[in-house]
Amino acid sequence: MGKDKCGQRTKGNKKPSSSGRTAELLGGATGFVGFSALQDLGYVPAASQGVLTDDSAISTEFRVTLRKMTKKDATTKIKALQEFETLCGSEDLESVKSALPFWPRIYAKLSIDAERRVREAAQVANKALVIQVGKQLAPHLRAVMPTWVLAMVDPHTSAALTASKAFQEAFSVEKRAEVLLFTCKAIVDHVSDNLFTQTPQTLSDPKVTAEEDMKSKYIRVLSCSLNGLSLLLSTTVKATAKKPEVIAEVKPVLQNPKFWKLAKHEHSLVRSAWFSLVKDVFEFDSELIQDCRGDLSKAILAAVDDHDGTVLSHVWVAFLHLCVAYPDIWTDATTSRSVIGRIYSVLRDGGRGCGTELYPQLLPVISLIPEKATEDKNTFYVEFFRAFSKGLCKQRVTTSVRDLCAGIKALYECLLFVSSNNTDVNLWETLIRYQMVGLLQLSYTEMPQLSSSNLYREVAEILRTWAWKAHSDASMKSLNNLTELFWNIFIPECQSVLYQCSEPQVTRVKDFFIVLRTPLSKFSSRREGVKFADEKMNITLSGDMKNLKTDQEKVFLEVTSQHLSPLIYSCYNFYQTENSHVMYKVFSILLSSFPSSTVYAALLAGASTEKLVEVEEVLQIIVIPKMEVDNGDLMQSTMDIFMSLYSLMEPDKQRQILKNCKLNISVGALRLLVENMTDRKEADAIAAAWLLSSELGTSLVKLADVLCCPKHAKEEAQQAAQHDELVALFNFVLRNGNKKEPIISTEYVSQILTKLTTNLKTSVPDDEEPEEQMLQLVANLAGQLFSSYICWETKGIHEFMRSLFLLLCQSSKSLSEETVEILETTFLKAFKGLIMYVCKDDSGKLLEEGGCLSVILKDMKQIVMEDSCTFSLTLRVCGLLQHLFKLVYEQLKSEEDCTIMLDHSKIQVMLNLLIPSEGEWAEIEESLSPLYVAPAILQGTIWFREFPFPRNMQENIVWNLKHTRLSLFLCNLLLYLCCPGESDKLEVTEEVSLAQYTQLAVLALHSTCHSTVMTELVESVRKPAVSDDVRMGIVKLQDHVKQLLQLINQGNKRLITKQIRDRCSDGSSAWCVTLNKVLSHWMTAEDINISRLMNGVEDSALGHTATKQSLIPLMSKELLRDLMEEEETKLVSLSDDPFSATPSISLLTTALAYVSPETTDQVISSVFSVLMQWRETADNIFLFATDTSGMAWEDVALTCSIIRLVSVLVKNHSVHFQPQHWDFILCSLASWSQSLEESQKSIGKETVAGTFACAVCKCIGCVSEFMAKLPTLTEKEKYPSKLADDWKEFFSPSVYSPIIPIFVEVSESFRQLPTVILYGVCRAVCIGVCFAGEEELLNHNLPPVYKVEDAEAELKLPDSQQVLLNHLIPLLVSPHPPSQFSAYNLITTILPNVMEQWEKNEIDVIDTDDMPQRPLPYPITRVINECISIVDAALSDKKFGDECVVLPNTDIFVYTTAYLLAWRLALKAITFASDANQHQYSAFVRQSDMLSNLLSILFKLMPQNPTMEELVEKDSSAEDKSPTMFTCELYIRPNVKVTSNLVAHLACKVYFDCVSQIPAAVRQWFISLDRQTQSLVDSFTSTYVSPLLISQEMSAVSSSTARFDNMLVKIRPGTREVIATYSIDEASMELILRMAPNHPLSTIVVEDHKRVGVSVAQWRNWLLGLNTMLSHRNTPLMQSLAFWKKNVDQKFEGIEECFICYYVLHGTNHQLPRLLCRTCKKKFHAACLYKWFNSSNKSTCPLCRSLF
Repeated sequence: MGKDKCGQRTKGNKKPSSSGRTAELLGGATGFVGFSALQDLGYVPAASQGVLTDDSAISTEFRVTLRKMTKKDATTKIKALQEFETLCGSEDLESVKSALPFWPRIYAKLSIDAERRVREAAQVANKALVIQVGKQLAPHLRAVMPTWVLAMVDPHTSAALTASKAFQEAFSVEKRAEVLLFTCKAIVDHVSDNLFTQTPQTLSDPKVTAEEDMKSKYIRVLSCSLNGLSLLLSTTVKATAKKPEVIAEVKPVLQNPKFWKLAKHEHSLVRSAWFSLVKDVFEFDSELIQDCRGDLSKAILAAVDDHDGTVLSHVWVAFLHLCVAYPDIWTDATTSRSVIGRIYSVLRDGGRGCGTELYPQLLPVISLIPEKATEDKNTFYVEFFRAFSKGLCKQRVTTSVRDLCAGIKALYECLLFVSSNNTDVNLWETLIRYQMVGLLQLSYTEMPQLSSSNLYREVAEILRTWAWKAHSDASMKSLNNLTELFWNIFIPECQSVLYQCSEPQVTRVKDFFIVLRTPLSKFSSRREGVKFADEKMNITLSGDMKNLKTDQEKVFLEVTSQHLSPLIYSCYNFYQTENSHVMYKVFSILLSSFPSSTVYAALLAGASTEKLVEVEEVLQIIVIPKMEVDNGDLMQSTMDIFMSLYSLMEPDKQRQILKNCKLNISVGALRLLVENMTDRKEADAIAAAWLLSSELGTSLVKLADVLCCPKHAKEEAQQAAQHDELVALFNFVLRNGNKKEPIISTEYVSQILTKLTTNLKTSVPDDEEPEEQMLQLVANLAGQLFSSYICWETKGIHEFMRSLFLLLCQSSKSLSEETVEILETTFLKAFKGLIMYVCKDDSGKLLEEGGCLSVILKDMKQIVMEDSCTFSLTLRVCGLLQHLFKLVYEQLKSEEDCTIMLDHSKIQVMLNLLIPSEGEWAEIEESLSPLYVAPAILQGTIWFREFPFPRNMQENIVWNLKHTRLSLFLCNLLLYLCCPGESDKLEVTEEVSLAQYTQLAVLALHSTCHSTVMTELVESVRKPAVSDDVRMGIVKLQDHVKQLLQLINQGNKRLITKQIRDRCSDGSSAWCVTLNKVLSHWMTAEDINISRLMNGVEDSALGHTATKQSLIPLMSKELLRDLMEEEETKLVSLSDDPFSATPSISLLTTALAYVSPETTDQVISSVFSVLMQWRETADNIFLFATDTSGMAWEDVALTCSIIRLVSVLVKNHSVHFQPQHWDFILCSLASWSQSLEESQKSIGKETVAGTFACAVCKCIGCVSEFMAKLPTLTEKEKYPSKLADDWKEFFSPSVYSPIIPIFVEVSESFRQLPTVILYGVCRAVCIGVCFAGEEELLNHNLPPVYKVEDAEAELKLPDSQQVLLNHLIPLLVSPHPPSQFSAYNLITTILPNVMEQWEKNEIDVIDTDDMPQRPLPYPITRVINECISIVDAALSDKKFGDECVVLPNTDIFVYTTAYLLAWRLALKAITFASDANQHQYSAFVRQSDMLSNLLSILFKLMPQNPTMEELVEKDSSAEDKSPTMFTCELYIRPNVKVTSNLVAHLACKVYFDCVSQIPAAVRQWFISLDRQTQSLVDSFTSTYVSPLLISQEMSAVSSSTARFDNMLVKIRPGTREVIATYSIDEASMELILRMAPNHPLSTIVVEDHKRVGVSVAQWRNWLLGLNTMLSHRNTPLMQSLAFWKKNVDQKFEGIEECFICYYVLHGTNHQLPRLLCRTCKKKFHAACLYKWFNSSNKSTCPLCRSLF
């Protein structure tokens, strides 16, 4: 259709389009390539040419994937290839086969993609396809294989490896060559096309591809094509039968002129591939290239010095093939000179970066250069080696270790080759001086890199080779001349270096001699290099190789020692004259490595002597004297000489030498000698005998004394060095690797161990640092002993282990963690060895009496039982014991089949050794504090027949912690032993049984209950303080008991409760308390068999009443009913014997607390009939108006029981009371109150009087609470109609008149001197007084207390109120929380009356520039100011917004709580003030900085997340799914549990009170903050406070009862808006007040929604006034609107507004504008005008500016 067919074609398309060819290819296909049912997925790459296929068979997934592969984006192609790979693995074979015809073409494109990730993904996809289709690939092999072969040589390694792996997995080894031969023509055609036809423009699309990318792709295709051809030849080289076919296919490629141009291609990648191909052509068959010999020679010879190293390695291999195939290339002198010059150039340049590959080719090169090619062979060698060594010194070579080592190896291979053919002395003098010695000298001085290469090893090897060949081959005797020439040149140069005494240089010389003696000691060969034929033959010689090597070494040592004698003597002489330590080390290496009689003679008699000298003379005269001196760094060198000479001596002389030197040598020399002799002892009987000798053992025992002595005997440096040597010596002596026998005699090991044990026992605790070091040393030495050999029969080992353990326990506080860890490790290592040793013979001896393990176990028990033991130490001992149990169990578990360790008999024996005896337990229980039962008695939870502790409870608490420690100790062990034997975790699937050890669980429970109560008591009275160690131990004990109860089975739990109940039957009040706590806190109803426990309680038992009381909460309704009937019958029968009825009354009291009132009508009637009968017949038992001071418990017990019974009846069963019953209760209560007044002085001192006071006060609290709830009860018609009035008028004053003074007195007494009795009594009195009414408080009879500042104050309160506040306000700072809370409640009760009186007094309002102020009542502000300094100081280290947790029972808790409670009172006081004065109080707290201090403290106390999680867990059905401390009510009552959350909750409530009651003041504080702090406050308030406050405002508006004649108020909760519509006559206006999300931190926005009949100026004035009022007033929104309406009404009534505030009524004092300007006739509020004068500093009218 007119398109130019010679123009640019689509990328990858090689032929112009042809509709005829397309039709021919389609043939009779039913489908059409490119179209299917999925119209948008129509394009699929064309199938391989010549393959007729129907694309409709392709699955949809493959169609989509193949289409994506044609996209231009690399990422899309990669994802498509990954999808294709997945489909090949997941689809069925037929589906995969259907895609196979279309794969070769797109695979060919993707395999040469510019993006290497695409190429790699293509190979992965091809591999998946090939593996899946298997033999089905055969028809398409010729289409796929050319691309596949080129992919296997892709420059991107990952792609090439993937393609190669696919080829290997697809075809077996035998088939691979066949596959390539089968597709050879296709491969060669493809390569030819790439090499000779394709261009950068044809391989890529110039329209979308950058020129640089096209070029790089073309270069890569060229190199891959050449490398692919190489791969074809190298793979098929062995297929000789098919070789002619390959030659026929490949030869045209090589004969193409364009092929030879590639040898000079500008890109190194192509040149490298070309020369690699040439190398493979040579190896395949030289016939291929026979016709192109001239071109080949020119190409190779011209490239011998190619500038690119990567090409050069391939060129030189091809060059070697050329030299071998065509030796006549050297005939032309010009060509030879040119080639040799090129070789020199490459060598001088250090191999041009490819030395590792190039240098190994040098030996074949010089061997192939014929003599005729060089004018003078010697000159050639000199020039060759000069260029070689110059190149080695290039920086590029020295910085590459591989290149340097390869070069040095090649250099000495070439030197060895030359020496085997030419021994010309003149030539070798030059070569040795400049090539061998010159390089050695450079390695010492200027080029230290050479010293770390293989240079020294190569020198050693060539010298050995020369010496052996000269010795073994007569024709090679001339090599001796070369050896002599080397040493004659080397020794003077070496001496010049040594005499300079430069330590680095001398060290390198020393390294050279070490390698010379043992070539493999320091360096190993990196490359094998080229080997000579005779060397290879020697390697394959018969099995006498070892002897041959030994002979060669002897010859070398003989020759070398002879030549080195002068150097050795000169080194020794220089050392003696200059005292050079460095030179001595060189001397020691030379003398020990190359011994010679000539040297010995020179050393003893001078260099010129010829006298023969024996080895032992050198040892005696020169070496041993140096070993006697502790010369530190030279000792190792001296020992090397000694051992070298020692090995040359006869056995008798060896024995004599050891005998002579062992006593006088230094510690360092002895250590080295022992180490060396230990290494030799298996092959040297003399050394073994010496190590076991008594002389050596005695010396070591004496040195052990030196090791353990104090360090002040000698100078510091010398002492430290000797100490380190001693430590090293004994570390070695006591350790010997895996040997089973000691280095020295066992007898002396025992003596050394005894010395160490003595040192452990006599360590001085005061000298802390030396003790630390010494203990670590002893532990480490012992650890070496325990880990080396069987030492358990050694005398003293058991005593040492016991001393080690006692030290570990007794000194754990003073020792560092590192030392303790070392001691523990050593201790456990010792016992592991001991247990294994004993169990190996007879496990029964492991725990025998007096054995080490049994003694240690008893020591552990004794340590825990000592009074000085801490909980931390107890847990440390537990940790050690757990390890011991585990060691024993693992060693013996095969003897018995046990599920848990506790079931093993040996473990039980160990545990029994740790459990105290019954007598010890009884003694320990007696030491428990009797105050444990105090709370139970004072609270009356259970009844005791006898009073269990002294009448006076004012003494300090004595708390013996031994019982708690032992319980923790045994509970910890029980918990560990109940775990599965293979695991230390508590994850068990089956419950376990404690068997006979349930009694330990009983004691642990008793101790847990006791410690919990005692902790509460101690923390409450704060004497003595509970330490962190004790607190940690108690928490651990509680956790362990909880875990243990979860672990054991139900039978054990029931047995435990039965055992505790049995202990109660003994009359022990402490166990009765424990039973009550265990049943209520630690056990569930399922864990207890109530019937069995009840049946086991006999009425004659001492504790039967308390036991039954503890069981009642868990009883069923039937059992409770039976119990109540039984006790009711007993009570009625005892109407004539009241004192015997106490148990029945107590049981009835407890039962009635758990029974619903529906079934108790009869019981209540019977009880009251008995009580009223007693009042008539035995009035004295009620103790009405009686002083209980000095009374016995028996006289008060019945009365207390009756009072508690009355409390329970009023609280739970008052619905059944008759009028006479109420009369009895109220009259009795009034009389008991009088009894309290009579006993007031003793209730805080005597236990009996205090218990009576507790019962009465709690009864008062119950009755008062009931009377407060009476008006709201649903069944109040069942109660007497005048009950509440009678209580308020008659009984309440008589009850509270004595209680209020008692409360004040007891609280003050506890504040001054807290005791246990005061703690309990004060708590009960607080409960009783908490519900006192306003009348009772105002009519108090408290003693007058006045303060000077109150008398001088301007504002005064009536005396009654002032005295009451002066008594109550200080109690806010009481250390007793119930007193704090009761005082707060009482002050809250009278606060309205106080504020009423406070505002009646006329005072001068403090007027400032901002706003007039009015102070709050002085007692409240006084306590705030008193607490703020303490609270602020305590929180000073916390930043604003940091959450601070305040722990209870601390001073900071007391003052923080008092501070927050006082603020709640202050904020409530503001709400009780008149509307006109509220803003003045607000201004007072803001201007005095009280508010800013409060808010800063609140944001340190409030939690960042104030969610009440425990409430969410308890009540998941609550409407508020996330209750917070702001939404949950906070009850400040005396019986509230005091926790750290209380302060946080109280802080949240105070903050809410602030933002709701004085929002304007809070807003001004918020505005004054910096931006970061504002963000924090804003976020917190918006999240937790504002929604609640907005909801509260909305609710107040909607539920407001106020009605306005001409104003309608509506709300829109969703948008936080309030709409106020004001209308009068024809004028109407509508305002919208919108609250901000962070209300009230941002002001309320007032919007003008509708204005009718009002001028714009007037409207703006009103809006301004309303905005001002909302910003600065603290009144609620509804009240603010009402105030605004009143102003508008005044305006419409004709009263003109103030032209300063634009209101008719003033915002604070509600006055009208009265002050008139005589000039402009405008009126102003007096307060506004006063503020104007002050702020402007003028006295002019704000409008007309005339003088006012």
